[in-house]
Order: sequence, then structure tokens, then C-alpha cells
Amino acid sequence: MPDKSEPQPIKAEKIVSLDGIMEILASPRKLFWLNFKAGFVRGFAGVLGAALAIILVGLMVANLGGVPIIGEFIKQIGSAVK
Repeated sequence: MPDKSEPQPIKAEKIVSLDGIMEILASPRKLFWLNFKAGFVRGFAGVLGAALAIILVGLMVANLGGVPIIGEFIKQIGSAVK
């Protein structure tokens, strides 16, 4: 019968060893939380990186005088909506 107690936190040096890997693979709860945390951090970092890239591109376009083709296109859309 599986133990219902809370899983103990896993230290990085234990994960590197084969015993640590086998312990994680044997416990679905530990494997789930490890993958959940890793996925959350990767997703957050991706969103943060994309936001910074968009901000930098926007600042460069604004400092270089904008993009005339896109600006005219947006003006046409605005006048069509009115």
C-alpha cells in the first residue's frame, strides 16, 4: 500500500545520481511536481522574453521614425472603422 505522507523535497545533487532518478521515476507525485515546476518556469521565461523582445522592437521602430507602410495601413483601418 503506498504511503500517503507528503513527499520530501528533492535536492539537486540527489537528482544527478541514478538513485535519485529512480526515486523520481518511482513516485508519480514527485515526477508530476518536478515537471510542473519546470514547465511553469519555462513558460514564464518564454512570455517574459517575448515581451522584452516586443518592447525592444517597438522602441527601435519608434526611435527610427516608425514604419511608413504599416502606419498608413493602420490609418486606413482607422478611417474605415469610423
